[in-house]
Amino acid sequence: MDILKKKIMKTLDLHGVKHADAPQLIDQFIWEQMNKNSKEIEIVTGISQTMKEVVIKTLKDYDFNYNEVWNNPGKLIISLV
Repeated sequence: MDILKKKIMKTLDLHGVKHADAPQLIDQFIWEQMNKNSKEIEIVTGISQTMKEVVIKTLKDYDFNYNEVWNNPGKLIISLV
């Protein structure tokens, strides 16, 4: 019998984080998750368009692919592979 594996997503929630502090937190989070061999992560930006732009700029600096969650535009899914 097959056992269904629950997909465990690692999440960084940026609610309450200052825009200027976000890039360093994102760098640290990505580094930690890559060391844990995570394949995907999610970053919650909330409704702040500025925060989303900060996150996207940081992801582009590292050339990571990302997608917005269709039913939650305040969340990005990032592929680390």
